[in-house]
Amino acid sequence: MKRSPEQQRGEPEPQRLTFEKPKGWYRYGKIPYKIFYSLEHPTGSLVDDKNPGKFRVTPDTGGGYSLSIWVHEAVPAEYKDIVMHHELIEMELIFSGGRQEETHQQAVVKTESYAKTHLSPEEYENFTRWQKTLDNY
Repeated sequence: MKRSPEQQRGEPEPQRLTFEKPKGWYRYGKIPYKIFYSLEHPTGSLVDDKNPGKFRVTPDTGGGYSLSIWVHEAVPAEYKDIVMHHELIEMELIFSGGRQEETHQQAVVKTESYAKTHLSPEEYENFTRWQKTLDNY
């Protein structure tokens, strides 16, 4: 069996992300904020069917800040965790000192690996076809 680049570097394969509800709170990796997520966000200034995921550090109602991640409602259910993974990885890289224009490309590579790990070859082919309909993904 061929080893992934993560396995070759000694990094564990990422587990598939799961979410109990369409909206809620999450913790992930080295991100220093609690994370609010919405997996069914309607079209607006944040996300739409061509820009399915967005993140921002936002004021928290209890004081301080949170990380908010929005995923567009049109994202197929089987890809929502992949879009979330991309946004989480990008933020984790930014919090590690990366520049946003570079971290996006790094997150794209890691997202591709994540998708290949968790989708069958046919599902992955469908995912890449869907992904080509997006802006800057």
